[in-house]
Amino acid sequence: MAMNENVLYQPDEKPSHPASLLHGFQNVMTRMAAMAAVTAIVATAGGQSEEYLTWIFFGVFIVCGLGHILQTFRFWRFGSGYSLSVASGTVFIAVCIVALLEGGPALLSTLIVVSSLIQFAFIWRLSLLRRIITPMVTGTVLMVLSAVVILVVMGRLSDIPEGAPLEAAAIVAGATFAILLGMRLFAPSRWQQWAPVIAILSGCAIAVPLGLLDFQAVRQAAWVGMPTNAWPGFDLSFGAKFWALLPGFVIVNLANTITTISETVVIQQLAWRRPRATDFRVVQGAQNLVVLTNLLAACIGALPNRLGAGNSARGLITGVYARRMGVYAGIILIAVAFLPKLMALIAAIPRPILTAYIAFLVSLLFTQGMRMVVQDDFNAKKASIVGVSLWLGLSFQNGLIFPDLLSGALGTFLGSGITTGAVCVILLSLLLDASSPKRKRLNTDMSLSSLPQIDAFLQDMGNSEGWDEESVGRLRSAGEETLSSMISQGGDESGRKQRLTVSARRVDEEIEMEFLAASEGADNLEDRIAYLSDEPQLRDDWDVSFRLLRHYASSVEHRKYHDIDIITVRVDSASR
Repeated sequence: MAMNENVLYQPDEKPSHPASLLHGFQNVMTRMAAMAAVTAIVATAGGQSEEYLTWIFFGVFIVCGLGHILQTFRFWRFGSGYSLSVASGTVFIAVCIVALLEGGPALLSTLIVVSSLIQFAFIWRLSLLRRIITPMVTGTVLMVLSAVVILVVMGRLSDIPEGAPLEAAAIVAGATFAILLGMRLFAPSRWQQWAPVIAILSGCAIAVPLGLLDFQAVRQAAWVGMPTNAWPGFDLSFGAKFWALLPGFVIVNLANTITTISETVVIQQLAWRRPRATDFRVVQGAQNLVVLTNLLAACIGALPNRLGAGNSARGLITGVYARRMGVYAGIILIAVAFLPKLMALIAAIPRPILTAYIAFLVSLLFTQGMRMVVQDDFNAKKASIVGVSLWLGLSFQNGLIFPDLLSGALGTFLGSGITTGAVCVILLSLLLDASSPKRKRLNTDMSLSSLPQIDAFLQDMGNSEGWDEESVGRLRSAGEETLSSMISQGGDESGRKQRLTVSARRVDEEIEMEFLAASEGADNLEDRIAYLSDEPQLRDDWDVSFRLLRHYASSVEHRKYHDIDIITVRVDSASR
């Protein structure tokens, strides 16, 4: 397996504390300004007081800081074990403003709690969506997200203080972008990790003589402060306004979950020198922790959160994925909640500099999405789905498709290119899957005594597809080695009975087998097989099964969820 040489620090490695502190600051410095903007927009447009604005600003930073820290751990079904950011996002602006206008902060907190519990139930059964959350869907969502974000942020290039020359915005943005690109292309890895802070500080230094830095808010802000208690409580009347607004919160939460799953999938592939297969328990843990932070946000009267975008893109720039960085990032957010002057200083960074930085991030994110799409058995059908989804997402985002016919909730839903693109690629993927040949299923025990039953099932499947004897034999052998591998990892023969579901269907010139069992095996089969490709010697009995499976199968995909293991194996009919 090819090594990822761009990784400077893996999640389990520990940079020095000063380096971790600086990396943590890099991770949150641009995000803090965005979080402050979202908070201000929601509170102001929702008709709330300055006291409430100050309170939720404090609460948002405390909750998101805790989210950063807790994501670096894994406890029960919560946390990812990776440095993933948790932040309040623009996706919630519309629904939160309406809730504040209709029922105030108490109603908003109640809606966050109920919709978060529904989101938790959705994530709990994430395995049911395994045919939806595919590399093609994940990659397409990343591409749509990148394209939408770049269109939005580029419109802020000219957002400069009144009286400053427009040419100054072009100079600082161009300098920031050039430094980032130059370091990405030519700097050694030990310097690339500092590219964001070097580029942004350099841009700020250039912005000072050009009149783009305004320090008035910094001078007026207090050094240390904490808002007075403006906790709104909960509205437990569950009246008509609650039921009218709840569907919107649920839809936004679920759509947000689907669109941010890609970030958790991608970072698992990038964060290790030896690439690993996706562990969907990490995906579930990351999303469950977001739900937990949302419940906490509701309890203290803050805004709902999401997994922040750009975690993987920042890693591509810096090569740093250490968990310690995430801990320091969370500590910084919590500290900033008590340091108004520091927040004002970060908010003073000129918008053209932040725009150039974000543009560079999303360009890397777009190419990562392309890579995922192309590697997922890309063909003409999938190319059509990806192209149409990307085009529709961008068109609706820019109001190019009958904007006069879209109003109300439908207009809000379709007005988000990310949501529209994600829904489109998911629906078309489901349609393509539904049009494929139906799966034949066998339910049995996961034990070696079930092998004759599975063998007969696969032989009938191969014969029904008109495969020759050699191809049918390879299919049966792949099934035998898959069963043997699952038993070796799951420890079924120790006495605890487990049920196994085997399904098979024809996909082009291949037969796709799916083995599903309730299991908590420690290893991921894809990792094990890929590891063996670099190892000339057989290490144990497991290695024998893994090598044989790798020989018989054209592809192996292992998805691990909490309580469920799913191994998908494809065998082609061509002679070898």
